[in-house]
Amino acid sequence: MNIKTMLSAAATALVLTVGGVSAADAAPFHGGFYHDRGRVERVDRRIVDHRVVFDTLRTRHIRYVGTPYFVRGHYVVRSFDRFGHVTFVEVNPYSGAFIGFIRL
Repeated sequence: MNIKTMLSAAATALVLTVGGVSAADAAPFHGGFYHDRGRVERVDRRIVDHRVVFDTLRTRHIRYVGTPYFVRGHYVVRSFDRFGHVTFVEVNPYSGAFIGFIRL
């Protein structure tokens, strides 16, 4: 390693610790399964707040009714389509991204 690389690494570590964020907090969060010495463990993933789901639906101009509920790994929200029919919207609970409509 050269001097510039070592100094920049030290400065980054100092900024992260002084700013109140440890290096573990700054690392990207990878949910799902991982292998550790032959065993598989489940890493818990963070589910987004309902506010994020509502913001996603508002940006797509979807009229929703009620609160989202968790069904088989995704959020489902009761809503109305542009014709006034009752539909259900699927939303990714980990990213808040719109998945699609479920028409009844």
